[in-house]
Amino acid sequence: MADTWGHPAAAIDTDQLYFNVDARFELPYDDDRNAMVLAQAAQLAISLFEHGWRSVIIFGNSLYDPYDTTPVLARLCPVADVHHVTLIPSLQAVLARCGPDLPGRGPARLAEDAETHARKRHPGTAFLDNSTMTPEQTLAELARLVSTGAGRLSCPP
Repeated sequence: MADTWGHPAAAIDTDQLYFNVDARFELPYDDDRNAMVLAQAAQLAISLFEHGWRSVIIFGNSLYDPYDTTPVLARLCPVADVHHVTLIPSLQAVLARCGPDLPGRGPARLAEDAETHARKRHPGTAFLDNSTMTPEQTLAELARLVSTGAGRLSCPP
């Protein structure tokens, strides 16, 4: 990622943090658990900033609602600019990338998630249709968007 951003950068996948408490995604959605995972992501990002990383991407399916992002902003705003970018690949692209055998994430679940994300757009987000992009192209376009200020969120008072 350093080549794309021009400096050390890191990525935090909230699903990887969820695996610590629900390794098979068997538990029903819970606001408190989601808040805990997002707080952990924010703290990990702060630690990376403190150790020299200049860009940290936190990504996951639960970051589309201001209810969820406001506490993350409260933690990160003192140390970093925060941008919100929503990837909006077509459902066809999502299904092709994930395949039918992804545990707990079959085609019906992926279609349901895509519908939820289409309905719940974060105010202020920048959109990136990466339906036809490789992961490297997506990362490069994400870096370009952020460098222009797209999706920059205001800090809470």
